[in-house]
Amino acid sequence: MRLETISVRNFRLLRRLSIDLAKEKITTILVGPNNSGKTSVMDALRLFTKPRASDGDSSAKISGISFHDLSQVRHKDFKRIEAGLPGKVQPEDKYALARKLAPRMRIDLTFSYENDPVDLVAATQLLMDLAPGNKSVRLRIEYELENAKKLVDDFEARVNKKLTLCEFLRDSFRTYFSRSYYKVSLDGREAEKLEDGAIPKRLLKIDLVPAQRHVDDDDNARSAKLSKLLHDHYTKFYKVNDAAGYQVIEDALTASAADLTTKYDSAFGRLTKRLQNFGYPQGQAAPDLRVRAEMSAETIYRDNARIFYASQHAGKTGVMDEFELPEKYNGLGYKNLIYIVLQLESFRAALEAAPDERPRVHIIAIEEPEAHLHPQMQVVFISEVSKALESDGGTTAQVLLSTHSSHMIAQSAFEPVRYFRRTGREVCVKDLSKLPLPPTQPEVLGFLRRYIRLTHCDLFFADKAIFVEGQVERLLLPMMIENCAKKVGFEHFTSQYVSISEVGGAYAHKFKPLIDFLGIPTLIVTDFDSVDGNSEKCPVATGNGTSNACLREWLPKRTTTTDLTKATDDDKTQGRIRVAYQVAEGGHCGRSFEEAFIYANVPWLTAHHAKLNATSGAVSKAVKIGLPAEGYNLSGKLGKVDFALDLIAEPGWNTPKYIQDGLEWLAKEGLP
Repeated sequence: MRLETISVRNFRLLRRLSIDLAKEKITTILVGPNNSGKTSVMDALRLFTKPRASDGDSSAKISGISFHDLSQVRHKDFKRIEAGLPGKVQPEDKYALARKLAPRMRIDLTFSYENDPVDLVAATQLLMDLAPGNKSVRLRIEYELENAKKLVDDFEARVNKKLTLCEFLRDSFRTYFSRSYYKVSLDGREAEKLEDGAIPKRLLKIDLVPAQRHVDDDDNARSAKLSKLLHDHYTKFYKVNDAAGYQVIEDALTASAADLTTKYDSAFGRLTKRLQNFGYPQGQAAPDLRVRAEMSAETIYRDNARIFYASQHAGKTGVMDEFELPEKYNGLGYKNLIYIVLQLESFRAALEAAPDERPRVHIIAIEEPEAHLHPQMQVVFISEVSKALESDGGTTAQVLLSTHSSHMIAQSAFEPVRYFRRTGREVCVKDLSKLPLPPTQPEVLGFLRRYIRLTHCDLFFADKAIFVEGQVERLLLPMMIENCAKKVGFEHFTSQYVSISEVGGAYAHKFKPLIDFLGIPTLIVTDFDSVDGNSEKCPVATGNGTSNACLREWLPKRTTTTDLTKATDDDKTQGRIRVAYQVAEGGHCGRSFEEAFIYANVPWLTAHHAKLNATSGAVSKAVKIGLPAEGYNLSGKLGKVDFALDLIAEPGWNTPKYIQDGLEWLAKEGLP
């Protein structure tokens, strides 16, 4: 049995969200910028399916869902209820109004099942369709108003009449709202309420490895020491799985305690006799103070067991010497890894310890496992976590993993990646396994996979993106963005996270499907690349067209020099994507970045050419001959990286107009 789809309504930013989990892999990867809803999906799974006392588990706590988990756009429903109550005379009309308008939070879980007898027993309770080809069932868990009468009566009887209904519910939400369970048809049109709230427990178990793991060296109560995890594993699972071995340890501790008690009698005998000599109230015998050693595995693991790391070093004689170091002397990355592995093993041991209550699906949610892990370990982790959970003793193990690691994404290709992006007060999610590709270019997907794997692209975590032609632009763009942000109205630009990727003019158009799919505001900085009638490179002024595939096949989709120079800003823009290539500046239009830079900085180059380190000779000769007339010839003599490094060392120059215009467009894009 597998969990195939998670659909969430009205939970935090997740107004209407549906996620298809990876079909061919154990792990589904949730990526996206901060505060885009990845953790909310995991919290929704955990909170909606959390056991409660009424579900048959007397030790379980009630659900932790609160008023603040309700999507903010649904607060208006409570305002409508409050506004409508004074107009209703009969109490029943007031209760009906509350029932009609009260908002609901819900999560729908779609499971697929096989012909396995245990699967069939679990699925039968949720079947709504008896069609022979149907192999899926759908469970809905809804958080809804349970007692409209009590809510209305209590609200109208409130002492503070200035308290709004929203304010009234902030601390009493769970008094009036509770969970209900439904089996739902696959199309969502039919739903039937279930009396048995224990069905989710039989179907699904959710375990979470949170992002805040506190594996630091702090000794305060918040630190999750590995020795404490070992103690939990010992008491919960070892005691169950190997009762004989557990008893051996307990017997050894009991014998040690008796031996220590005998020794304590000798050690503290003098003290107890001295206390008796001080006297005691008249008529009462002086107390006989006795010191006993009480030992148990619980106190040993909790208070006295510590993790040590063994390492070996070759001595002068070649003999390997072994050393042990305490837990805090090991790196945070390795401790983080050990913590996660211990948690995974504990989750599995918990399932094995209760074979009669084993759920059909086990979801493990892991938040940001890359914390403190170096890039190579991040790459290994994404593949090893799936191997570690391949078999869960009859239970299907699936992993929901949220990450900000481009290395993990690169290792996983596209299929398991689900991209989250926040739009206003809602979140949308994109399934990269459904990336639409041009039918005439089937090789695009392979190209994108290889590019992301080789470059560890951070595109999935960016607010905005810039694709550049070459190394010079990539090196200089951070300075250009800083200069842009110094202008009035663009101060916010440096606070946005902009991903810069070097793709080249011949390949930028291959990213069109991915950029369109993700919906990230994107600027493509490329070159005019003018050519003559023989397709040979030439100045823009004498050119007939362009050799740039991006300009010809994507934006502005023009081929002649005349059309390219006359293209408007609208011609260069398509939705949230804009192209920037050289435009006339000071009466001259450059073919490349270097040439455009020369035309934009003739006074600066004239004044500073002697200060340039690697390119001073070529620039000085051109200045003597005359700029800007010598701009085209000079641009061909400049080493690209050398020129970029010279400009980084000598700030104060102007950004070429075509890049400046593009950056200003990008800075404004997406603003209210």
